[in-house]
Amino acid sequence: MAVTTKPDTGHGFTLTFATTNWTGKIIGLPTNLVKTRERVKATHLASATNHEYIPGDLDDLGELEVDVRFEAATGLPATGSAPETITATWPLAPGGGGATGASLAGTGFITGTTYPPMQTGVLQTGKIRFTFNGGTGPTWTAEA
Repeated sequence: MAVTTKPDTGHGFTLTFATTNWTGKIIGLPTNLVKTRERVKATHLASATNHEYIPGDLDDLGELEVDVRFEAATGLPATGSAPETITATWPLAPGGGGATGASLAGTGFITGTTYPPMQTGVLQTGKIRFTFNGGTGPTWTAEA
């Protein structure tokens, strides 16, 4: 499949929690998945001018936060106690000809929820924080 050079928006993005089964309305995912590797100081007595480092053994997967339209009938999901499969699915790229959107899936859990403030004339917006736990994935699957 040819790679599209057209820019795309996030409209059509979906997020699925396999066990929690929360089915609210997502407004946006304003945080990026940050995957980092710890650096281990390897400085020794013969180091000349700078500390020396080597890469740590494992990556660290940060938390993600998603903005959701709060609805009293749906509420927000409970924080997770057991890992579940979390799947983020991207919208189809414009002009790409794909049938299924790209996805990022792995096991993880909900780490927190934020209920919305109450304001006149402002739609209620809540937040859900979650993290991939590294047990399975997260694995990127390209649009097909």
